[in-house]
Amino acid sequence: MGILVFDVGTSSMKGALLNDKAEILCQFHRKYHPTFYSSVKVTQDPEIWRKALYDIARDVGDWCKDQNEEVEMISLTAQRTSIIPVDHKGDPLCDAVMWQDKRNIEVCTRLSAMNGQIIRKSGTMVNPVFSGSKMAWLKETQPEIYKKADRIFVVADYLLYHMTGQRKLDRTYASRSHLMNLRTGRWDSVLLDIFGIEKNKLCNLIDPGELHGYTNEKFAASTRLKTGIPVYSAGGDQQCSALGMGIYEEGDMEVTSGTGAFIIGIAEKVPIVLLGNPIINYSAVKGKYIVEASILTCSAAFDWFCNNFYKEVNGDVYQKIDQEISQSPPGANGCMLLPFFQGRATPQWNPKATASFTNVTLSTTRGDMVRALLEGIAYEIRNNLDIVEGQIGKADQIHIGGGLSNSHEFNQIQADVYGRKLIHYQHREAGIIGAWTSTMVESGKVSDHEEALERAGRNNSLQIYEPVEKNIEKYQELRADMNHLYQKIY
Repeated sequence: MGILVFDVGTSSMKGALLNDKAEILCQFHRKYHPTFYSSVKVTQDPEIWRKALYDIARDVGDWCKDQNEEVEMISLTAQRTSIIPVDHKGDPLCDAVMWQDKRNIEVCTRLSAMNGQIIRKSGTMVNPVFSGSKMAWLKETQPEIYKKADRIFVVADYLLYHMTGQRKLDRTYASRSHLMNLRTGRWDSVLLDIFGIEKNKLCNLIDPGELHGYTNEKFAASTRLKTGIPVYSAGGDQQCSALGMGIYEEGDMEVTSGTGAFIIGIAEKVPIVLLGNPIINYSAVKGKYIVEASILTCSAAFDWFCNNFYKEVNGDVYQKIDQEISQSPPGANGCMLLPFFQGRATPQWNPKATASFTNVTLSTTRGDMVRALLEGIAYEIRNNLDIVEGQIGKADQIHIGGGLSNSHEFNQIQADVYGRKLIHYQHREAGIIGAWTSTMVESGKVSDHEEALERAGRNNSLQIYEPVEKNIEKYQELRADMNHLYQKIY
């Protein structure tokens, strides 16, 4: 038995075939990247995703043929709010407007006057990341494309359509559109009117984890996989990542430091009072919700620094960086970073904010600057951690994951800034495990999420980071300094 999981990220797509113990039998991936035309325009050709999907499916199919294995089910998790207008055949009418794209800022500024209704119904204030304001921008600035569009997909339903031919969207993605009523789980007529979007441009809604459809002949012919394979929509990438780290009970909390950083806690029900910060979305687990905050640039900022300041390093650049960070003391000898390379997300949604290093002197080293970068990211994560915990209560320990959590030095900085014990799953594909868990439960292979996660070896390869007491107070003062500097500038 094999479940083929597609994990569709911002910079790569992974496809992994897992058995009923969550052991990865084979794994393939394709790298790509969005095109950053400017600080506000970010797009990607949707055909890159479709080609990656087909290529990976063929690789898995060839492996299965050689090993006498079979794909029994397919599960997909993806980035959540990039939009793709498509024609009646599901072919794109233009490049995808990526989640980082901020050309909708003026739309958001205008619609912010309606924040009272938007927050009460959708769970958060209007912002440039969610898909609804991107659709409104598309309608206003490219009306011919909008009019011609049969549907406006996000990445998940675009790829699922090309596997099954079904136009469906699970509610983890819809809850990040500002167009779905968070309490009813339906497209909301008032919200549709506010954003000016026709319901017939949107897909039918299904629950997270639900069966989306079955592989059709076109997909089978393009990939050499068979027709009729059940295909499940496991939920958004961050929801699945949380589930894969065992975050699904109320009060559980995790921080994922990927391209952006996401701070997620679990709630059993929609809070009675919705304040607009943090974000309330559907969880990957039916009937539950995630309380989420985010920063727009995390490992992407780290990669930017590596590409520009560590070009000469041969071998393991990350080992070199960790070495230089360890030679700079907490506080980076006074150097500080405001980490808003793509603007600020929660708690204040300021798309015009930019990053800046401060207190740089002739004695500042490269190690000081990279430590300041990681500390600045951790300060902003802590700001968001506070608003999530204001909704669900304080967590004694926090699970961490994402690409940047592979840095031992960053993890210790996180523990000291947050003042909590951190639990890191080493070598764990959290998003893939989360999607596998969802599909195992929904297909009836296991009785519940607890059983699935136990099979996946939830407690294997754990590394614990304890905060250093003397650093906690120092970082509290430095975080206050960063927040004060932000307020002075913006």
